[in-house]
Amino acid sequence: MDNIEIAVQKITDIIIQRLQKEENRKNVAFLGKEYSSIRTYYENRGYKIASGKDKSDTDIVIVTELAILNMNRIALGLPQTEDEVIIFQHLLNKKKVFFLEEGMELHASQNFAPRALLQVLENYKNQLVRYGASILPLKHFETINETINQEVKDITHESDRKELLTIAKVRKLNLHAGDIFETDKNIIVTALARDYLRDLGVEIV
Repeated sequence: MDNIEIAVQKITDIIIQRLQKEENRKNVAFLGKEYSSIRTYYENRGYKIASGKDKSDTDIVIVTELAILNMNRIALGLPQTEDEVIIFQHLLNKKKVFFLEEGMELHASQNFAPRALLQVLENYKNQLVRYGASILPLKHFETINETINQEVKDITHESDRKELLTIAKVRKLNLHAGDIFETDKNIIVTALARDYLRDLGVEIV
């Protein structure tokens, strides 16, 4: 009987640990079209994809579609729609907001809109960046995994010996704000390199 109770307790502890781990997972929300390459990018790094009402309380918001009118209202601090409010609240709370460059109406208007008008709209776009948002192209998410993995392999030389990751080596990785850098048991990241990654907006896991 004692053995059964011990086994049940161990199973219960494992379940509780898994539930706690699930609760502590960071989450990311899509506003607009959901791209499989971006979804895979975050899922592979342990993020949970939020849906419905959960989108208002996430760690990261990825905006894949943004009309000029929406952009202007957010830049002016006058959000009206539900999505605009979510974006504005994330910026207000210093949470990460990424705009997909190809999904911005301004990006598609570059070739035909009047130059004077484009300058005004560019100012609104730049205001979003000043608020703390990042504007990234789709190819960033499509290629970053392969690039980082290859660079890490080059650094470690596929060896079991410890490798020192200096700020000079980190710069060669060409990382951007919002990237997630996965360390390895054989990689020792220097304090300067960690500070550089943190200032760049790269998460170290």
